[in-house]
Amino acid sequence: MEKNDNVVNMKSYYLFAPPESRDQLADFGKRFAQWERIPCPISTEHLAKQRRSGTLHHFVKHNSRDELIIWGQEIAVHWEALRRIEAEGFTGFRTQEAKVTFRDGVTSDEYREFIVTGWAGVSPPESGVHVLESCSACKWKNYSPITNFEKIIDWTQWTGEDFFIVWPFSGHKLCTKRVADWLKSSGLRSFAIEIPFERERRYRFTMDAGFPRGPLSEDLPEDLAIKYGRLLGLE
Repeated sequence: MEKNDNVVNMKSYYLFAPPESRDQLADFGKRFAQWERIPCPISTEHLAKQRRSGTLHHFVKHNSRDELIIWGQEIAVHWEALRRIEAEGFTGFRTQEAKVTFRDGVTSDEYREFIVTGWAGVSPPESGVHVLESCSACKWKNYSPITNFEKIIDWTQWTGEDFFIVWPFSGHKLCTKRVADWLKSSGLRSFAIEIPFERERRYRFTMDAGFPRGPLSEDLPEDLAIKYGRLLGLE
């Protein structure tokens, strides 16, 4: 499908999200031990960058070997689920080595980290999103809340990939209707398909302080952070 055709069909897009049950999520406390925190040279109120050191390693509080998608801040996908996703020809992701340790102490290396790499640019001014604060010494910025939820994405910036993010909302793993429909009928579990930004729309008080963000390289591989972010001062 050509990109222009995709843009026409992007009136509907979805949030690829964690399951509602917190029992299925990775242990966030153990996750933090895997991350390196790089201080800002001039401020103690924010970090210059956070990055994980080494391979993604999720620890879960269950022994369910049939949980093929495991969520923490990052996503681990079992090779069998990944094989099916790849067979559908979906785009906008990369994978790399990951490990999952279950409650019984057994560690599986049959998972891969699932990194969303599709890009829908930066939310345009029509969304109400703009920089409230920025640091002169690092890439840290704080962005204003969304005021127009119909204008979060400028589809002319979208790379046309099935999985994608829009800046500064990089924590939202977005997907096309094609992906959403397939996932819902696939028999896979341990995920939710939601209306994008519905929680922000419903709970506006959570947005009052804005959206603080570090560099784009916290969320995308270095080469893509440079490709999409350098000219914007985001990499």
